[in-house]
Amino acid sequence: MSLDRPRSSAAQSALRRRLERQDVAANRYHDRRLGAEVVNIVVGGCVVSDDPNVVITTTLGSCVAACLYDPVAEIGGMNHFLLPDAGLDTLSLSSRYGATAMEQLINRLLRVTGRRDRLRAKVFGGANVNLTTLRSANIGQRNVGFVMDYLATEGIPTVSWDVGGASPRAVRFFPTSGRSQRRLIGDETLHDITRSESSYMEHLRKSRIEGDVELF
Repeated sequence: MSLDRPRSSAAQSALRRRLERQDVAANRYHDRRLGAEVVNIVVGGCVVSDDPNVVITTTLGSCVAACLYDPVAEIGGMNHFLLPDAGLDTLSLSSRYGATAMEQLINRLLRVTGRRDRLRAKVFGGANVNLTTLRSANIGQRNVGFVMDYLATEGIPTVSWDVGGASPRAVRFFPTSGRSQRRLIGDETLHDITRSESSYMEHLRKSRIEGDVELF
């Protein structure tokens, strides 16, 4: 299915319902101040939308969010992933989990547009948050290195990025235009963010990976 030609309202509604059914780890609510439907995702989340009234948001510590969009088809999406500290080899658990998150987002976009060559990326996150277990594993740095290498290998241009540092970030992404906003978050929310990331990383460590993941 191509989005190069205008769709009827019925077709648009059907597409949005299909996209929404695939939303992972997402919470939707209407924000009166923004005048938009906000879709907030957490670790493991992935959302794709072609609705100009939707804003995708997330909060990042060591995690990374990749925002991909097709400026011609006016559709985009965001994921939010944390690589577990596997540290086995070049084809480690961390790479496989990172690849799964990226493949999920890319494939959902391609199922609608069929045009990989038009995809553009923005990357956020990967902070060196103040938590011993995450700092010692360089999780933020590994996340950033992984996603940048992945996008380069896939031939998807990264048009902007805001990564690293020591402060968590709140990110807004407008999927139909590719517009993004970033706000650094103070220490008052740092504990909650790092606790969530540590809990998720421990869950991944204890979970088996079913099947193989094709990286590129």
